[in-house]
Amino acid sequence: MDKDRHPSKRVSLAGMHIDRTSAVPLHLQIAAHIRDCILRGVVSAGTQFLGSREIARELGCSRTVVLTAWDLLYAEGYLESTPRGRVMVASVATSHADAPSVAPPGAAPAHTSKRWQSLLGLDYETNWPSVFAPGAPDISTFPFKEWSRLLRQTWQNPREHECLDLPPEGHPRLRSEIANFLGSVRGLVCSPEEVVITSGTSGALDFCSRMILDPGDEVWVEEPGFVEARWALTAAGAKLVPIPVDDKGLVVSEGIRRAPGARLIVVTPSHQYPLGVSMGLERRLELLDWANRNDVWVIEDDYNSEFRHQDSMIASLRSLDREGRVIYFGTFSKIMMPNLRLGYIVANRHFIAGFSKGRARIDVHTSGIGQLALAEFMREGHLLRHLRGMRRVYASRRKALIEAIAAWMPDDLVVSAAVTGLHLVAEFTDAMRARMSDREAAASLKQAGIHVQPLSQNFLEQPTRQGLVFGYGRLRVEDASPLLARIAACTGSGSRNAPSEAAISSRTVRTIKRG
Repeated sequence: MDKDRHPSKRVSLAGMHIDRTSAVPLHLQIAAHIRDCILRGVVSAGTQFLGSREIARELGCSRTVVLTAWDLLYAEGYLESTPRGRVMVASVATSHADAPSVAPPGAAPAHTSKRWQSLLGLDYETNWPSVFAPGAPDISTFPFKEWSRLLRQTWQNPREHECLDLPPEGHPRLRSEIANFLGSVRGLVCSPEEVVITSGTSGALDFCSRMILDPGDEVWVEEPGFVEARWALTAAGAKLVPIPVDDKGLVVSEGIRRAPGARLIVVTPSHQYPLGVSMGLERRLELLDWANRNDVWVIEDDYNSEFRHQDSMIASLRSLDREGRVIYFGTFSKIMMPNLRLGYIVANRHFIAGFSKGRARIDVHTSGIGQLALAEFMREGHLLRHLRGMRRVYASRRKALIEAIAAWMPDDLVVSAAVTGLHLVAEFTDAMRARMSDREAAASLKQAGIHVQPLSQNFLEQPTRQGLVFGYGRLRVEDASPLLARIAACTGSGSRNAPSEAAISSRTVRTIKRG
């Protein structure tokens, strides 16, 4: 609709789209268009329209259609006639259509809950899309041909019951395939009845938090830790208690000291985020023993454990659980693609029964479109083959990144010795900390078009470590050295010239040992 700045002139409906194939009558389409323009303030009170004949010619409809639309808007109070018989916008219709007030960036609307306002107030900047995004997988080699074939076969001639609501636990065939997959890849023995399909880790944590916690209940969270997990816990009204992580994982004794009345513990024992350490067996047994004696649930987020680049796979915390205390989270977002939005929970049958019954009253179930195709994808062995291939790819990218850091910033960054996952942490040396904080470094790099997450962003309390979190899932081997050269230049590193291959090798070994 053209809005004329001169009140003496009249506006038309030129440009309005009329859908002649729609079941909605033309006069209702015209009325809806004018009503929307009035409510959004596109046309103001007193604005006059062209005559009905002129508008009918513009829209290619009969004059009766236009008059019928106007009659409807007259009755609703949006239009009124002038003494000369012209049609104009009524003043009462636009009294509430003023421009809305704009809240400050990040501010929560006044009507939201305190829990929601706390959630929005958490300071965290994501860095999507970025070659260094932690946990971001490479989908360029994903077997889309097989995946699309299975999707097409699944839904070309589906059975009637597969088009109706699924059980809240998910499709039985997919639950069975996940149980088999966990047994072969993670050594986690479970039955299909102990598996429930979710929409990923975040959604699973949201449901479990609401199921387990009452507002104000204390929860142990790792410090530094996975910020996305804190969002779901905050939304559930939990009181987050940061528990430090050392080279053996979560410090259980400190958790007992800080929050002996906690109702839930959230850990990433196989590959802690962001530090990458694995929880030792002694610490795992200590955690389970205390949780069992104090009736505390433990959520095990098995983050990126499928991608272990050296040594043997570390057993899951749930595999040590004899009391059904551990709730195991897994996802296909990292080993397949993020927008698949499929994950799973493994827990004891009593927990699964309560979870599913409550979920059916809130969310019903995860979308079933991909569940059957994924079950076939796993049954035919495509997922395992893709996983094995990507382990080799990610291992070479990790190696290239470590070598590039050692080559360009040997005096500024100390690489962690973690050998699992899709990211590594490069902590600042004293020399680097003296020049800038990790947030300042990240801000400087962002201006240069390089997004790297600062380590300190993952602390709830005052950060005790400074560094950068480098994801390498999307990093091409040949890009590692040029990118680190740019990072070195942006952060004022002393290394300016590309070193020899021998120097790179020796620096790499020295850097890893320091980690």
